Amino acid sequence: MKHAPIILALTAILSIGSAEGGVPESPRSGLDGQSISTPIDDGRGTPYVVNKSDNICGLDQPRQLTNPAKVDYDALLSATPEVKKIEKDKIDPKSSEGITLMTKARARVLKACESVRASSGHCSVWKDIKRRNKKAVADITDSVKRQL
Repeated sequence: MKHAPIILALTAILSIGSAEGGVPESPRSGLDGQSISTPIDDGRGTPYVVNKSDNICGLDQPRQLTNPAKVDYDALLSATPEVKKIEKDKIDPKSSEGITLMTKARARVLKACESVRASSGHCSVWKDIKRRNKKAVADITDSVKRQL
């Protein structure tokens, strides 16, 4: 652990930067269960505020975005036949059958999002994305639901 002082110093510097109005952070869990903070705003100098984990399909680099769209991901999952089957048959989502059905539901939503993205000329689809100037980002949830 000869690098521990360096790590502590870097951690202190990063925490000072975020406390002084820097980039907002969102917690994640590391391999050992410890909390890791990552920046929500990955689009330095771009008009968008994003978290890369919210990208569904298309471009995921904020500096490349020109015409992104967003969807209500939970509503789309709920609209899939797989999730309806889980709810109807009261299948445990953590069981092997539940995991298989949820995987198929996510794949179905991804395929529908990609189809609508390509046909409507959007560069990417996100679960959550905001513009810095507060203008709305196109919501294509209804179009994607029709594809499901």
